[in-house]
Amino acid sequence: MEIFSRFKCTFCVLIFCLITGNSFAQTPAPFLINETHTFASAFKAYKNMAERYPTKCQFQQIGSSDYGIPVPLFLMNESGLFTAAEIESKNVILINNAIHPGEPCGVDASIKLAQDLLEGGLPKNVIIAIIPIYNVGGAHNRNCCSRANQNGPSEYGFRGNAKNLDLNRDFIKADSKNTLAFYKIFHYLNPSIFIDTHTSNGADYQHTMTLITSQLNKMNPELATYTRDKLNPYLFNKMEEGNYPMVPYVHPLGKTPDDGIIDYLETPRYSTGYTNLFNTISYVTEAHMLKTYEERVKSTYLFLNEMVTYVDNNHVELTEVRNKARKALIEKKEFALNWIQNTTQFDTIPFLGYTAQYKKSKVTGVDRLFYNREMPYKKHIRYFNTYIPTSYVTAPEYYIIPQAWDNIVDLLRANNIPVYQFKNETSLIVEMYEILDYETTQSPYEGHYLHSKIKVNPIKQNVTYRKGDFVVPVKNENIRFIIETLEPHAPDSYFAWNYFDAVLQQKEWFSPYVFEDEAAEMLDTDPGLKTDFELKKAKDTSFANNSFAQLYYLYKKSPNYEQSNNKYPITRLMKSLDPQLLEASY
Repeated sequence: MEIFSRFKCTFCVLIFCLITGNSFAQTPAPFLINETHTFASAFKAYKNMAERYPTKCQFQQIGSSDYGIPVPLFLMNESGLFTAAEIESKNVILINNAIHPGEPCGVDASIKLAQDLLEGGLPKNVIIAIIPIYNVGGAHNRNCCSRANQNGPSEYGFRGNAKNLDLNRDFIKADSKNTLAFYKIFHYLNPSIFIDTHTSNGADYQHTMTLITSQLNKMNPELATYTRDKLNPYLFNKMEEGNYPMVPYVHPLGKTPDDGIIDYLETPRYSTGYTNLFNTISYVTEAHMLKTYEERVKSTYLFLNEMVTYVDNNHVELTEVRNKARKALIEKKEFALNWIQNTTQFDTIPFLGYTAQYKKSKVTGVDRLFYNREMPYKKHIRYFNTYIPTSYVTAPEYYIIPQAWDNIVDLLRANNIPVYQFKNETSLIVEMYEILDYETTQSPYEGHYLHSKIKVNPIKQNVTYRKGDFVVPVKNENIRFIIETLEPHAPDSYFAWNYFDAVLQQKEWFSPYVFEDEAAEMLDTDPGLKTDFELKKAKDTSFANNSFAQLYYLYKKSPNYEQSNNKYPITRLMKSLDPQLLEASY
């Protein structure tokens, strides 16, 4: 089945010109001092390469975007083949650019990379996939100044997409058409390496390039060991040899890097947190905002080029490591869900900084921080790069999803998760979660009121499922994605993103003057309940002085109380099912 289709280039060029209101700009020369491609000129650059090297590359369109223009994808392969079998036989590097179009270093670096590889010779063991500009709408919303702390380029796109979403927070909730397009790209290519190109914010220092490696404690141990011991040392060494010494992303523990920096915990809402769930080694390049745009692009280009070289030279070992990781993942029984920073363990790393000082602000009159570039230094700083799990979950054999929640099934299918349905009505003893507590943001976050600190209580329950209810087998290579989205207390679960808020609202209530008599009868006929009730009043003064709270306490113990309230509707089945009970779901 063909997933992608090639652009009808002449027609698309005409349409894009009409939309943008002008003709295509000439392709900028590599590493222009302070300019970056528009969407139109980037499109033209890749179109020209596809026409010049038709046996080595393809320019394709995938799905749509919230702006109404498809998300573009450029593929390069030495053999010129892009079939599923060819993709399976090689390592794929997927480079994503302009998820934040105001940070366009990767846009220009990737065009130069593609031109150089096509002209100089493509690697034999690597397929290189480039999303030229992912945030199509944000790229068309160009301006000079929204990146207030950034040194150029002279004009660039906007962080929010056409729906004003930050696409680097959308990889689980999938509110954007761009995200659905990314799902198609990612799952078809199954990349060994994923790179998301960015520009940093924050402190000032001498380094031009910083790097977020997908957090190693969360990674599959096979991949984490390989990344820490082999791939990362190569990348850091090569960047230094290329006169762009690199450090981990500078996220200070205190006010300045002098206090140490902490590893970035990217949960699955972020691109690298999402891609890493599928055993893809994932990176975010963060070129420093205050360096010249030319230097930021050059450092990004060097990183991308060195990654291509490494993967080409080590493709056999990288493939073996990923295969081992997949096998270990399927056999794994317990999974960590939530993490905290380990503040007692750290490495020391060389750091090229500027001395942080304070002076009186001309605006506020109070002391302000500044970095004195006339006082550079080189010293070792602490790098807090470990996280500790705070909760675990045992993987079930299946999750069962009632038909009412088919929107969740649609999201699972979009991520290539196999889903089945019951052929007939079926009764099973399953594990169901009662939602005990949670916190919710007081203001909207990316279009949602996100839940956190979710506490659950598992209870056994006999449930009769209807014909057509959905069944999701868990023990496969997609297990981490399945668990991270369907366990409600995971940080980026579908529950956390408000997909199940309806079960948190009680639908039926009571009139106190009517329920009083039933409450009294309950206490008269149930000595245990009466003991618990009196003990709670004795221990809790507020409760003892609140008549409604006391009646509500008893109401929740009565048969009148709705059993669905605060019950998470997706259940867990801990034993195998007879395959004859199920049929494939399409």
